[in-house]
Amino acid sequence: MKRILLVSPFPPFLGGVSVSVQRLYDVLINAGFTVVKFNTHPRYLISKSLRPLKYLRYITLPFFLITHKRFDVIHFHVSGVFTKMYIATWRFLFSDKTQFIISIHGEVGHVLASRFGFFSLSRFDKIICVKSGDTENLPSSLRGRSVEIPGFIPPLISEDSNDKIPALLKQFLKRDTFKLLLNGSIIVNQKFNDLYGFRDSVLLLEQLLSRGKNVDLILITLGSPADNESRDFLNNLKDYTRRDSLVDHVVWIENANIELWPVLKNVHAFLRPTKSDGDALSVREALFLKIPVIASDVVPRPGDTILFKLNSDMDFLNKTLVLIENYEDYIARLGENSTSFAQKIIEQYEN
Repeated sequence: MKRILLVSPFPPFLGGVSVSVQRLYDVLINAGFTVVKFNTHPRYLISKSLRPLKYLRYITLPFFLITHKRFDVIHFHVSGVFTKMYIATWRFLFSDKTQFIISIHGEVGHVLASRFGFFSLSRFDKIICVKSGDTENLPSSLRGRSVEIPGFIPPLISEDSNDKIPALLKQFLKRDTFKLLLNGSIIVNQKFNDLYGFRDSVLLLEQLLSRGKNVDLILITLGSPADNESRDFLNNLKDYTRRDSLVDHVVWIENANIELWPVLKNVHAFLRPTKSDGDALSVREALFLKIPVIASDVVPRPGDTILFKLNSDMDFLNKTLVLIENYEDYIARLGENSTSFAQKIIEQYEN
């Protein structure tokens, strides 16, 4: 069996990529492969104050490779053009018998927008685009080595799933209400004002309550805000949710270090009102668990997703109202979403 190195963030650092790659690791081990992890976000580097050390972590990677037996496949799940370019500069040091594979979990256009983007991608033997249709955005010279494979790998459902939920949230979930869930990072900048739609979701809750709906909202933030603008946005939004009309219907779980699926099993719908997106693993995970998803139409979504028009608060509200009022009928129509894309990745390793 082949020796495989996975270069990626891994838990306890939680996010769509780290969870997906950890599940890929588990599948590979069970299939008999020899798999080694190179964790780009080890526990001691998760703190935002140590961000410069994260780049030093990448610098050690070629030395890590030199001191280990040759790998047949090195599969990179790294963000940012700088890290991809850095890897590309020393690719020539290693045997052509070792496949260098890169997964693009965001939009390939963001990589190619950099003057170094094409050079960086051209040094990889295979390019896996997670987002549907993204291979068409690659230059023709790179399309022959590219393939589209969604990143979703189902969780291993365990009977003790509720034990993984924080006590505060576990208590909130006992309320007899229609529960909406949103998770993501607080990102506010010139390009994206509230990228994950936290404010949109709070305003949605306010509208639903004013219409007499018995609804709660769970807001899970990943990591801490990276800048003052995002931090101020979070604090102001938290203050807004302390209003008398909202305070009993909202719970914040900040800087969460929990997997999403145990919480998803206990809610009625998952919200994804993003302003930009890729093939969101959380959307596929919710659908896999037969939890309805209401998402913006900013990118193509899996077939059972309820779409609303980007930046249309009224369409967001109307689609949510229709779901609440026809919930049982909608659940009955949800199709099977048990597809795991791990086997398609393994096929790329073996070709």
